[in-house]
Amino acid sequence: MRFASICWLVALALSGVAQAQAVVVKGPRGRVETVSAADIQAMHRASVTVPYGDKATFTGAVIGDLLAEVGAPSDVRLHGPPVNQIVIVTGQDGFTTVLSLAETEKSFRTEPIILADQENGKPLDAKQGPYRLVIGGELKPARSVYAVIEIELRPVNTNDPSSKAAPSMGAPPAPEPTGPHGP
Repeated sequence: MRFASICWLVALALSGVAQAQAVVVKGPRGRVETVSAADIQAMHRASVTVPYGDKATFTGAVIGDLLAEVGAPSDVRLHGPPVNQIVIVTGQDGFTTVLSLAETEKSFRTEPIILADQENGKPLDAKQGPYRLVIGGELKPARSVYAVIEIELRPVNTNDPSSKAAPSMGAPPAPEPTGPHGP
């Protein structure tokens, strides 16, 4: 009996640890915040009903609130160069997806992007949670990330020397002209 009670308490503690996982949010210029489960619960919450699978309704924190933790611009401040940033969301299994910063802003979309912690009013199961990226308006769950552990805001402009972004994958620069009209 005592062994069973101990096992039950350990299982309960472990399930609580899994559900209370924090998310690391990284921003430009090395800013990093660890956002706790309590912080996420206190943020503006929204619900998204997905058009695929069982058409479940997910509820969670609006992703823009998480990005605000590292100083991401929003609303009227989100224009010009700040729009040229990406958000990389990573799950515990290493799966990542990329969003533009503008996609995460409510003034650019009709449906929110959320870090869900509930499905149909219940905590996410162990496969999906404790946090899942749910993109309102998506017709397929292809960019949905399960067990989110990190959200990173990164500039895309590789002409900015302070940018940590990798060199552009675009077309290589044009070769220098040669011959009578070149060097």
